[in-house]
Amino acid sequence: MKPDPLAALVHRLVEIEPDESPLISCFLDLQRKHSEWMSDLNYPSSLVAKRLTGRRRTDFEDALGEIRSYLEKSLDPHSKSVAFYARWGENPFFTATEFQVPLKPLFVADTLPHIYPLIELKDSYHRFVIVITTEEEARILETTIGAVTEQILAKRPELRRRVGREWTREHYRNHKREREQQFIHEKIRILEDLMNRKGHNHLIVAGSPKMVGRLAEALPTRLRKKLITSMAANPSSGIGPILLESIHQFTLAESGESHDRVDMLEASVMTGGLAVSGLEASLDAMRDGYADMLIIDQDFEDAETREELIRLALKTNTQIETVSGSEPLKRLAGVGCLLRYRPGELVSGR
Repeated sequence: MKPDPLAALVHRLVEIEPDESPLISCFLDLQRKHSEWMSDLNYPSSLVAKRLTGRRRTDFEDALGEIRSYLEKSLDPHSKSVAFYARWGENPFFTATEFQVPLKPLFVADTLPHIYPLIELKDSYHRFVIVITTEEEARILETTIGAVTEQILAKRPELRRRVGREWTREHYRNHKREREQQFIHEKIRILEDLMNRKGHNHLIVAGSPKMVGRLAEALPTRLRKKLITSMAANPSSGIGPILLESIHQFTLAESGESHDRVDMLEASVMTGGLAVSGLEASLDAMRDGYADMLIIDQDFEDAETREELIRLALKTNTQIETVSGSEPLKRLAGVGCLLRYRPGELVSGR
């Protein structure tokens, strides 16, 4: 399975080494007024510039110029947010990534890129599949961070009406039902192929109530377990509104899954199970290779420490779950890890 573009970007950012030139991490919410998101760039960058001198100031201004040039010449007017990473000097680096979902505004100049906002974005709006179905056709869409990245169109086989001496009306109705069943099974075959090929774990079915109900009912157990919701929708006015509602439903489901993992973390910590909480225990678990999943509060206050946690999780292939609005997680100092095993248990079990 090929990595998605956001995963590839995160991998590139983790490999960047620090040097003397400041590296800009800039995130702009393009859904705001132009003057507002330009202020999110201009105001903090002017404050940073005042603190820099000499070559570092020149490199910073050159990197900032790359961002401004992109905004003037290359920005897609339909994008909802954009993320920049820019550095000039001896080891220049520049990347701009536009998204169809919002990003919280941020401007930081540091020795390393700030990766956490991308992790939160990936966690909140990851990849899922939508089936938009009517009696005549079905569109099977893969979405990545709010954008359609693959689309497959399945059309219903043509049905010739031969009522009269050739077919009775009952014969025709039976043949019609058989063709509809074939259509549904073909959609399921295409759907399974896409989800297996790309490793998707979330599915939404939308469209005409009749076909939505029939398709959802016909899903095999392995796909039904991945179904987030099914909903009536009219695709005749375009897939845009359906995509927006699907993203909303996905984020609700993802939030519920995140809180379920916090409950698992809290229960395991309280009973001495396979979990630890707090900063030092979480860092130790990842450094020593027995952490399975890092669970972190989206409002974790220390941004530098949060970046350290995220960078370590990425380098040790620890799964990452970001959580919003969880009081149990706040009671656990805002961070914890579910564990593969406890130190010593693996040795004693050999």
